[in-house]
Amino acid sequence: MFADTGRRFKSCPASKVVVSALLAVVVFGLLLWSGLLERPEAGVRDRIVGMLAEQQPSNLVVLEIDSASIEAIGQWPWPRSVYATAINALGQADIRSLMVDVDFSAASSLGGDAELEGAIRLVAETVPVFLPVFVQRRSQTDSALMIRRPLQGLAESVELVSVNMYPASDGLVRSLSVGFRWQDQFYRGAWNALAEQADTGTWIDYTISPESFRYVSFIDLLEGRVPERILRGRDIIIGSTAIELGDNLATPIHQVLPGAVIQALGAQTLRNGGLYALAPVAGFIILALFWLSSTLVFSRCGWHRGLQVLGLMIVAWLGVFALAHLYANLVLDVFKPLFLCALVYVAINLARLDSATLDRLWLQITLRDNEALLDRIVATTNDYILCVDRNGTITKANQSIQLLCDRSDSDMENSPLSDCLPDARYGLLALPSMPFDTHVVTSAGQHIPVQATVSRVATSGDAIFTVVLRDLSERVAREQELEYRATYDGLTGLLNRSTFFDRVNETLERYQSGCLICLDIDYFKEVNDTYGHVAGDELLKAVAQRIEKYVGNLGYCARIGGDGFALWLPGLRFFAGGSQFCEQLLEEVESPLTLAIIGDVPLQISATAGAADYGSDNNITDQSHQQSSATQAETLLRQATDAMRLGKQEGIAVRCYRESDNQAAMRRLELVPAIRTHINNDAFYLVYQPKLELSTLTPIGCEALLRWPQNADEVVPVTQLIEVAENSRQIVPLTRWVVETILAQEAEWEEKGWPKHIALNLSARLFQDRNFIAGLKDLLNSSSGYFAIECEITETALLGNEDRALALVSELVDSGATLAIDDFGTGYSSLAYLQNLRASVLKIDRSFVSDIQDSPGNQVIVRSTINMAHELGMTVVAEGVETLKDEQFLRVHGCDLVQGYLYARPLALPDFGRWLASRENTDV
Repeated sequence: MFADTGRRFKSCPASKVVVSALLAVVVFGLLLWSGLLERPEAGVRDRIVGMLAEQQPSNLVVLEIDSASIEAIGQWPWPRSVYATAINALGQADIRSLMVDVDFSAASSLGGDAELEGAIRLVAETVPVFLPVFVQRRSQTDSALMIRRPLQGLAESVELVSVNMYPASDGLVRSLSVGFRWQDQFYRGAWNALAEQADTGTWIDYTISPESFRYVSFIDLLEGRVPERILRGRDIIIGSTAIELGDNLATPIHQVLPGAVIQALGAQTLRNGGLYALAPVAGFIILALFWLSSTLVFSRCGWHRGLQVLGLMIVAWLGVFALAHLYANLVLDVFKPLFLCALVYVAINLARLDSATLDRLWLQITLRDNEALLDRIVATTNDYILCVDRNGTITKANQSIQLLCDRSDSDMENSPLSDCLPDARYGLLALPSMPFDTHVVTSAGQHIPVQATVSRVATSGDAIFTVVLRDLSERVAREQELEYRATYDGLTGLLNRSTFFDRVNETLERYQSGCLICLDIDYFKEVNDTYGHVAGDELLKAVAQRIEKYVGNLGYCARIGGDGFALWLPGLRFFAGGSQFCEQLLEEVESPLTLAIIGDVPLQISATAGAADYGSDNNITDQSHQQSSATQAETLLRQATDAMRLGKQEGIAVRCYRESDNQAAMRRLELVPAIRTHINNDAFYLVYQPKLELSTLTPIGCEALLRWPQNADEVVPVTQLIEVAENSRQIVPLTRWVVETILAQEAEWEEKGWPKHIALNLSARLFQDRNFIAGLKDLLNSSSGYFAIECEITETALLGNEDRALALVSELVDSGATLAIDDFGTGYSSLAYLQNLRASVLKIDRSFVSDIQDSPGNQVIVRSTINMAHELGMTVVAEGVETLKDEQFLRVHGCDLVQGYLYARPLALPDFGRWLASRENTDV
């Protein structure tokens, strides 16, 4: 048969073959001109590239602004200080380059612009830093373009690069431009900058899997959970990956990718040599060669052999496309030339058909039996289809519905529709005409959610109805999962914060009292650091199970973030059963447990609980004050959290919120602007406590101490002042004020010949700020040099981040200042630690010196400290000398310097001058 057909085809005149081939190329040209071939061309290329995609080694790290980071930080947009902290951490990790794909074109209403500017400038001194610039429409209604650049202060030390990406006609990002020019200023693409190559556009090589890059969560970096080895020597891209931020673009193969990941793909593509398409002329030459070769081949062989040749051409060209893409960095047209060959094949073989053959072919296509066609459709579709007569009896059921209901064809045919679709028990006409949700019943009685569509089929005989069902199990399960995620914490299964608030507010409508408890695991961070985050998650689950089991039906419990849990006990008061409940709950939570992840090692934890009563006299005023801006549940949680925090500070396991707590918190809030105002108004003042050489009782200098303004309404203790200044980030300007005030007196002291040695106290927070230490060095270098400045720090001030702090201390000592260890003996220090600090002075705390004659234990400590300090070549200062007996003991055991009330209290500057004059007169 094939031989006869082949002879008949080969007898076709050459003119018909040529005409048919030309007709094929004309049709192809029309389709090409209209653009109808571009979408299938892109689709075929995408499928091939998708099969070639694999992970590749890459130096790029994406620092994700993900949903977890947004939830952990707790607000959006973030203050610029958050980015500054992250950039400072990256600068310490010895990265290779940094691209920050965040819009900094407007000043932040939350503050932190100056901190971000300083952080970027510091990092840019050692590594290239890139910030984004992009062009956009002015508004939805105004098509005029505008450019968005970072703030001027941020842009001074970095390179501005373009992040504009332009989707293809199908809405997918396939290529990246070289950049753009705006008012004689050219901005190259971020991908060119990261690749460190010549500026050029490129197709994106999607054979590079996005999994080739390392992904680090922003919050993990902020909280120090990212080892420096992961970041060292890497190119870092900071960008949004959270779906809710909307910085995502449609791409081939990978569907939707964040803009930062697409930048990484573009940079990696350029590092691999780029990816480019042939010039249009070369593309047309390839199409012409395919047309010519297919015409010559298909005109010389029958349709069967031609079909085999066409298959070989498809396979060969697909291989050429893959090889060119992988090894020549070329993107070839794959669908267009093969489609042209197929058109030529069809045209030539149609030209060979005679009229009789065409008639038979047409009859075979058009003459179909309606019933056979219906049977085929019903049998092969993936939908569940039932054919039902007007009486509601099933006449036909396809295989899909039989499998769904677990019933055979014989069982379903001639059975009532209501057996599997209960909503049909009142007849077909009672069912909705539009698609509706319902359920089917299986042979085992299981109810499966489905969407049903009932329609009537027009026939010449009796009415036939079709019932088309679609399984909604996945949709229903997805909706249930979304509802669960919106209500419960994904890790512990407890209520989440928002649902917990709803439960509390709902029950407060029925109860006039209740106790909200906030519980926090002590040293949870150490569990994560020691055993890993997986063990930390297992611990949270175990604690949650204990809490949920203990609370039972008495109330509600939730996880409110991190290692924090909240409990609501409606109708209960803290001092009427709530206190005992908390104590017993802590006993249950703190009982030893064993986690499978760390083996058989028993883990003993501790926890702290804070409570707040609703309706109690202690907090009714605070509650009413807060209702304007927060719900009752939020107010109670804040109060319980404050009580828990204060309990940790006071060493109390269970603590209830008191009205005085709110007053203290409000007082701290009032101090924040007051400190700033007093700094700006130069309202603080200094007092000076003399320091004497013990052997001669000659004044050698003093210690400068900060005091609250004398003209203020009340006196604020120095400890409270420093605490608020540290927590409100005002310790830097406050310390700068102290240093500037001291240096402003330098000329006067030198003229009067007063002792030049001045000691000042530095907070531990200052040694985490490289900019402050650099500024302090500049201040000291700008002085005349008369003062001998001594910087006092506590012995434990630098513990926790020793490497960085020690480096800053060394810079300070190198600038000419001396370092003193204050309050020695009240903390823990090793000899190696003291040597590394390069301290030259050791101050013995007053708690060991006062009334030393009556404390043999303190005598041993002081003698040992003096001997140890002298062995290390350090000068010893004793604080708190109040009696002659104290002085005598210290002189006998070789103490160098003393200060205390025995000689003088801290004095204002005029009083200090008079004291010095009196000492000189006494000496005379």
